[in-house]
Amino acid sequence: MSFLRSIWEEVVSFCQALIRTPSPSGQEGEVAELIQGKMEELPYDMVWRDRVGNIIGFCEGDPNKPSICFTAHMDHVDPGDERDWEYPPYSGVVANGYIHGRGASDLKGPAATQIYIPEILNRLHIKHGDLYIIQVVHEETGGLGSMLIDNDVKQRIDYAINGEPTSNMVCTGHRGRVEVIVTFKGMPMHASIAKSAGNPLYSLGEFLVRLRNLNMETDGVETSSAAPTKCQTGQNSSNVTPSECKLVIDWRNVPGEDENQVLEKLKGILPVGATATIAEYELRTYTGLTFKLKRVRAPFFINNDHPFVQAVVQAVKETLKRPVRVTRWSCATDCGYFMDAGIPIVGFSPAEMKYMHTTRDRISLTLMKEALECYPIIISYVSKLPKRRKFTERGRS
Repeated sequence: MSFLRSIWEEVVSFCQALIRTPSPSGQEGEVAELIQGKMEELPYDMVWRDRVGNIIGFCEGDPNKPSICFTAHMDHVDPGDERDWEYPPYSGVVANGYIHGRGASDLKGPAATQIYIPEILNRLHIKHGDLYIIQVVHEETGGLGSMLIDNDVKQRIDYAINGEPTSNMVCTGHRGRVEVIVTFKGMPMHASIAKSAGNPLYSLGEFLVRLRNLNMETDGVETSSAAPTKCQTGQNSSNVTPSECKLVIDWRNVPGEDENQVLEKLKGILPVGATATIAEYELRTYTGLTFKLKRVRAPFFINNDHPFVQAVVQAVKETLKRPVRVTRWSCATDCGYFMDAGIPIVGFSPAEMKYMHTTRDRISLTLMKEALECYPIIISYVSKLPKRRKFTERGRS
């Protein structure tokens, strides 16, 4: 497409700039400035930063057409030892058909393409409803940014597309995540006279056997899972039994199974004296706000027959001239926060899951081009769907 030739080098250069700007969770300030500055150069009607540091771009459209949001996140996981990388993690090197570096696939590559959507629509003179491009903070630590997008913005969004990796397929769901801490109490004693009844590690062993045999929930497609991941006693001496033992469980829950149901299942197999609680943690945003949150990510699922899903699938199929697979993510995303707000959401992205969080982090130039070609067709198809919201105020209140 001619429009793609005219902006392609800009998109690649901007993606490289994003990768070259480190933005660990809670330290997204510099990359947020970069994104906000680029949006202000492009044909957005309004661009602003909210209280937690999310960057929101708005393009006013036809009030009779549905509004649509494209969203990605600005933070990334730690790159680890630079010696393990073929290319330095913050280099943004273009080689062998990919842009390389930490966050390329999760999610700076998709973000770079999303941010140029208003420019594409402007060049193609495509009519559309209100458009929101939202780049959020703290996704890697539980989705704080998406959770706290202002309600006045969420109330104006009819449909949304998340940029987590899909290889230009369409994702319609995933399991959630509940982090649980199980605490086993005991009696510290010298190991030479200790008895099994007072040692919390024996209670831990009994519990692990019961956990392994626990019947898990299913939604007909996927099944919940419970994986013990970390165990701590706080005991430094090897000849003293611990006073307590804490076990961390990573529970992946299917739609229809919430955190309370997870706790009830675990309480049914706890040894006497043991307790199970949802893990909590404190997060600080780069804007200086502090929040205490539970380590819970909601599962989500939208039916493949939903008109919005079908519109996106047909648009991608028409653009790429090939069958489009509808699948689910294996990882958790921010989509649950949109669904909880009543916003139908799917995943569509040029990034590939096999590269995310690895030292081979990269994004395909070919898939990026495909996504840029798909966006205007997706928006055209979605613009034919009925509006879901009846709010008359627009943009930022």
